[in-house]
Amino acid sequence: MKKLIIILTFISFNAFAAATSSKSDVSSDRAEQINNLYEVAEKRIYNNEYDKALKLLINLAKNDDLGQKKADIYNLLGFSYRKSSNPDLDKSFNAYMTALEYDPKHAGAHEYLGELYMMRGETEKAMNMLDKLENLVGKNANEYKDLLKAIKSYQS
Repeated sequence: MKKLIIILTFISFNAFAAATSSKSDVSSDRAEQINNLYEVAEKRIYNNEYDKALKLLINLAKNDDLGQKKADIYNLLGFSYRKSSNPDLDKSFNAYMTALEYDPKHAGAHEYLGELYMMRGETEKAMNMLDKLENLVGKNANEYKDLLKAIKSYQS
């Protein structure tokens, strides 16, 4: 049932946009649809359904009009590639880099890229991400604390 809803939502993207006469209406409706699909992906990740989130995010990332959500979508895409049942660290890396290309100050992408570096045994690069996070959001931010915890976990 959920799959059907998602498919219908994707179909409605183009059908609704074509039927709407006002460009601003299309933009705001499109942004709302993107946000809704993004939230579905977040819920799937929260429920450890990484493969389902990955499929949704791959389709979502194919759109050209992601606006402000582009970095967030690519960040979650990288996370899903890394956490899926068949992790693809190269695709994960590329997704994080795309997120950072669109938003160089994206704290989540810096955190998850640091975790990816630890998975690859690249501690120095992970520490560089931790330094960047300290400069971006400070030591009290969750992203900083989570990456620090991940680094300590991999080192023990």
